[in-house]
Amino acid sequence: MWSLTPSVVVILLCTCISQTTGTLRTLQCSEQTAPAVAFYAYFSHSFKALSARTTFVFDAVETNIGKGYNRRTGIFTAPSSGVFAFSWTIHAAGSHVAGSSGKYGETAAVIVQNGVAKGSIYADTEKKYDDAASTGFVILHVKRGDRIQIVSPHKGQGAFYSSPDNGRTSFAGYRIA
Repeated sequence: MWSLTPSVVVILLCTCISQTTGTLRTLQCSEQTAPAVAFYAYFSHSFKALSARTTFVFDAVETNIGKGYNRRTGIFTAPSSGVFAFSWTIHAAGSHVAGSSGKYGETAAVIVQNGVAKGSIYADTEKKYDDAASTGFVILHVKRGDRIQIVSPHKGQGAFYSSPDNGRTSFAGYRIA
């Protein structure tokens, strides 16, 4: 409770998720609300297309509040329950980078929660210097311990950018309620 003037009282309300039932409730805010959770990770370098059913492992981690993202596995494991927003971006290269040859960059990237696809994006370059990027965004109800990852559903081709100059192939998420 914050008092703005002696005659005006402001009560802040929060939308919270019950840790036992998973239902949304509006409560008076307190310091007992769940701690913040947020992460942002990206590939530290451009890379060749992934094999089918391979997890994207974003090795450069800028933010990892709550320590839910694992840079070795590419998997975010929710440290607490809540409603989360996730975004992911891929940048298909219209040139041969990272040792690629043949066709240029093409792949899909699927966000998966506990083995179930929740959203997908696709980027395809058809010719030299024809770069393509795609970004996905989802809002998911997540329980503590749920595993969220970005997976290549089929074998991609070519290469993908992840650099300050051409854009980052990245994955981010944060709890919103």
